[in-house]
This record gives sequence, C-alpha cells and structure tokens, in this order.
Amino acid sequence: MTDEPTIIKRRIEACAMQAQMNARNHGGDNATAAADLMCAFVLMAVKSGGDPERARAAMWDHAKACVADFWPDAKIN
Repeated sequence: MTDEPTIIKRRIEACAMQAQMNARNHGGDNATAAADLMCAFVLMAVKSGGDPERARAAMWDHAKACVADFWPDAKIN
C-alpha cells in the first residue's frame, strides 16, 4: 500500500500538471502555472475565513518544504 507522503506528492504533482496544461492553453508558461497555484492556495484559505497574510506565509513555507523534499541539494532562501 502507498504511504501518505507518496499520496500527497502524487496529488501535488497532478495539480501542478493540470495548472501547467491550463496555463499553456491560455498563452502562459510554467511560471504562470506556479503563480496560479499560489494564488489558488491563498484564495482557498481566505474564502474559508483565513487571514490572507498567514495564508501567503504558509504557502511560502509549503513551497520551501516541497523544494527541499524534491530537490534536497537546492538552495532555499
């Protein structure tokens, strides 16, 4: 059976691929897709009553954790 971290990574990768396809279909690129996903993260948090600044800070923390997990040798500011 697949472990929880693997399932989470697969869900994240699926969201990323969908965002990339959507961005390309509308004239964007991978940077557009990444920005769309970051905005969606904050929007979901705010729509459920969250603080926008806390949501943005959490998004950044999650992004750093993802980079560290997928690319352990990458420099994260």
